[in-house]
Amino acid sequence: MKANKHILLDGRAKREISAFPKQVRTKLAAYTAMLSEEGRLEKPFAKKLQADPAIYEIRIKYKGVWRVIYAYFGSVNILILSAFHKKTQKIPINEIKKAQRRLAEYV
Repeated sequence: MKANKHILLDGRAKREISAFPKQVRTKLAAYTAMLSEEGRLEKPFAKKLQADPAIYEIRIKYKGVWRVIYAYFGSVNILILSAFHKKTQKIPINEIKKAQRRLAEYV
């Protein structure tokens, strides 16, 4: 059964994504389409980052590693909270905190 979730984009995340290379934005569009249709993404395309509040990352590899953090919002919405070029092994804690702050603005 199809989930048909609505993808919402925080304005700041939209600006962050606009700085991504075109090929990364193209992959992101494909992944968000799958996320919208299926209601979820599995590894290797996505991963749960934390449980409370539940936030997830979309994982993109193209000339480096790119991450887009999102959360489920309401029963049919997925909110894209932030996006960045990952340069270290672990996700920087400031990126997770930024996503948490942005999510708190919507809840």
